[in-house]
Amino acid sequence: MKFLPFLPLLLWLPAASAQTGTSPTDPLELEQKSCSHARRTLAVQDRNGGDGQVDIQYGRFRWSVDPAVRFITGAVLYQFAPQKQLDTWTLDLSDSLSINTVVWHGQPITYTRPGGHRLVLQFPQTRPVGVPDSVEIYYQGVPPSSGFGSFIVSEHGGTPLLWTLSEPFGARDWFPCHQYLDDKIDSCDIYITAPLGNRAASNGVLVEETTSSTETTAHWRTRYPTATYLLCMSVTNYAVYEEEVAFAGTLTKIVNYVFPENLAQAKTETPVVGGQMLLFDTLFGVYPFHEEKYGHAQFRWGGGMEHQTITFVINFNFELLAHELAHHWFGDKVTCGSWEDIWLNEGFATYLAGLCYEHLQPQGWLPYRQIRLNSVVSQPGGSVKVSDTTSVGRIFSGRLSYSKGALVLHQLRWLLGDAAFFAGLYAYLHDPALAYHYARTPDLQRHLEQASGRDLDDYFARWYSGEGYPSYTAVWSQNYKNEVSIVLDQTTSMPSSISFFPLPVPVRLFNAAGQDTVLVLDNTFAGQSFTAQLNFKADSLAIDPELWLISANNIVTKTTHNGELPNAILDAWQVSPNPGHDRFVLTCDARQAAPVQAALVSADGKTVFNRSLSLVPGLNSVALEIGSLPAGIYSLVLRGEGWQVAKAVAVE
Repeated sequence: MKFLPFLPLLLWLPAASAQTGTSPTDPLELEQKSCSHARRTLAVQDRNGGDGQVDIQYGRFRWSVDPAVRFITGAVLYQFAPQKQLDTWTLDLSDSLSINTVVWHGQPITYTRPGGHRLVLQFPQTRPVGVPDSVEIYYQGVPPSSGFGSFIVSEHGGTPLLWTLSEPFGARDWFPCHQYLDDKIDSCDIYITAPLGNRAASNGVLVEETTSSTETTAHWRTRYPTATYLLCMSVTNYAVYEEEVAFAGTLTKIVNYVFPENLAQAKTETPVVGGQMLLFDTLFGVYPFHEEKYGHAQFRWGGGMEHQTITFVINFNFELLAHELAHHWFGDKVTCGSWEDIWLNEGFATYLAGLCYEHLQPQGWLPYRQIRLNSVVSQPGGSVKVSDTTSVGRIFSGRLSYSKGALVLHQLRWLLGDAAFFAGLYAYLHDPALAYHYARTPDLQRHLEQASGRDLDDYFARWYSGEGYPSYTAVWSQNYKNEVSIVLDQTTSMPSSISFFPLPVPVRLFNAAGQDTVLVLDNTFAGQSFTAQLNFKADSLAIDPELWLISANNIVTKTTHNGELPNAILDAWQVSPNPGHDRFVLTCDARQAAPVQAALVSADGKTVFNRSLSLVPGLNSVALEIGSLPAGIYSLVLRGEGWQVAKAVAVE
């Protein structure tokens, strides 16, 4: 799901508004995914977590609604297998909804409503482990609307509209369910009855629509495992049209339910999904629900929600469509196994939308990355790992779960290389233990390690669990032989969490004549020195010009370097140790005896150390006792008559 922050102010504008453009947006990407641990095996820790009572194998949902009236009448049948001996079974259901009856084996059974939005079914006999059983619950009432709008009666162009959006905890607002995610429903049939003139969109394949003199019933069926929060319906006087996407050996149907007043424009905008789907097919495998459909249903919420096989969208913006489609690989096929790991849904969908810019609309690729980076570094702290799984706002933080999650993936791609990165993601999605089930961050890490042959414990500790980002200071110079010296220092925005981020740092050296080269500095400690030989004279250096890294407030300083005049004294010189503490050793090869002035200059241009030296012909070694100076990057400048040279040095 994706939230575009200012769209609610534009709900009455036609879909032709500026929101349908293709330039990168700045979303507060608030998405919600019911997240649980790996199916049937892991204990659920999150709010409203399940206790592994049952494995729900089938659900039949019969709902009668009128988009002009906030009311629902429903009958929900569950076929299930107890995972332990059961005398009672606890479901989630809003206290606002009333139960008509609960039927088990053709007879009514007792139930209790203990409060806290719980429904406790009481079986006449203890249900044995593993033996299939079923129960049907008849209910009705006025659903509340929690979270992002779990059950909404609205309108478009003066016509009534009803839609659902169950994330994060809203499914219980309109039907009895297991709201937590310790189990996906293996198979569903959905019957939606509404007044004549309405059409209902939902999950899976439309089996049939039957019409009487007063109402229409749509029968939808899905045979893919479905998380509770991904079940949905949307009802109004939709106009419907179909498109097709051809893959190697398969054909996927795209079914669009749009407001009639937006039909003409929608037909010009939805075809971009075909290219996006083919891109994801190339990178991650065939569309995971290709045996049924993909589709869109227009609604009036400020963004989109990736209900399985039928995305609800406010309009047909290029990036919004890409984000919601991407969820069908990352979020619907493989669902995060805990609210801690919502980035496995949202960070991925955000990044895959970026990949659509990279491959399909490249003019938007750099702006997309810059927008996300600006969001991440707008505050110093915050981890991708959700620290408070009871806070909906924290779970769906646009800055952390969406933008930072996406850029952590982008940075991993830089670290591992495209081949290993995409191979690891492909293996993650096709792991039989994860596909159509649930995953945790260690599952992703394991597949990336297997694909790359690298240990990623440190990376995930710093970038998934840790907080903050680095800021780099590069002090560089180039001598008359075109040898470049660079000292790379680093501070972090949250040193109490992470004091250093080891990363390969790309720097670009270039000049006004168009000559350039990119060096990758394997930065493993602060104040690290690097040298490289260029074949041109550079006048500028840029840190991470292509925005591979999560960093901000970077500083580049070029030390003054006049080069050697014809009568210059030095053949070569160096400084050690670098970084140093209270002394440096200057070693230089002099052509002749000469007086030299040695000065240490801080980054703000102040001379903090000065000493006169007398060089002799040949090799000279001089200890420079600099005393106690603040840690940082300095320039060591040697001056003689008519010449000057400088090197960057670090004090630690």
